[in-house]
Amino acid sequence: MKVLVLAVVLLCMCSLEGAVVKRDAETPGSSLPDVFTQYFHTVSEYLSKQLPEKAKTEELKTQAKAYLEQANEQLSPIAKQLHTEFVDLLTKLLETGKKAVQ
Repeated sequence: MKVLVLAVVLLCMCSLEGAVVKRDAETPGSSLPDVFTQYFHTVSEYLSKQLPEKAKTEELKTQAKAYLEQANEQLSPIAKQLHTEFVDLLTKLLETGKKAVQ
């Protein structure tokens, strides 16, 4: 998750770097603190727009986890029953095979 956030920040920095250079070319009198202030303001706006999408992602993860837990609760008894019946079937087949050999 940290790597994803770091990648997004790095991507933002790379994509916004061209815009900052272009603005600097247009306004030759801007100072370095103004450039950084504008840059961090732009980055913070961009990240604030992405936060709702991240919240939606977390909500989807929570819903998927709840669905998987519910499915596990419903399918576990069925799986146990199938396992028991399969073992019984194999046991009966082995007994039938032993009787046929004798």
